Amino acid sequence: MNTDKEEILEKVSDYCFEQLDEAKNDPSCLKIPVQTVIAIYSAQGIIDNGSFQYFFESDFPQTPPYSFFSDAYRRIGADNVARNIDQAVELFGFPEPHLNIDKRKEFLEQRMHEDCLFHKLGDEACGDESVWRKLADYVIENMEEFDIS
Repeated sequence: MNTDKEEILEKVSDYCFEQLDEAKNDPSCLKIPVQTVIAIYSAQGIIDNGSFQYFFESDFPQTPPYSFFSDAYRRIGADNVARNIDQAVELFGFPEPHLNIDKRKEFLEQRMHEDCLFHKLGDEACGDESVWRKLADYVIENMEEFDIS
């Protein structure tokens, strides 16, 4: 990604997280493009650091459903990551895993050392540089939604 896009993305992400602070950490109060930037930054940063293991170990403010993240990936055109998140959620085998950290951790502990579909899905998403390029393109296409100068 070129330096200009990186700078734009950095400015926009700062703006979006300021908006989130003002909304008392409730992204549902924000415009969809702002939510999208917040969701991708929050998720991909964690996924790049520790794959789906770290992502699903995390509790997010307001405990949004995981579709909050997969929908954001779809909006930027990162359909593979969106699909992988959705498939991983299905593997938990219990309803609304975003609301039950104890059951999620139990599931994750049981699979920590397994070579299984859950880890393969996460490995495909981890380090996917196209996510950041697609997010930058999305931001540029929706620049009027971000009040930056």
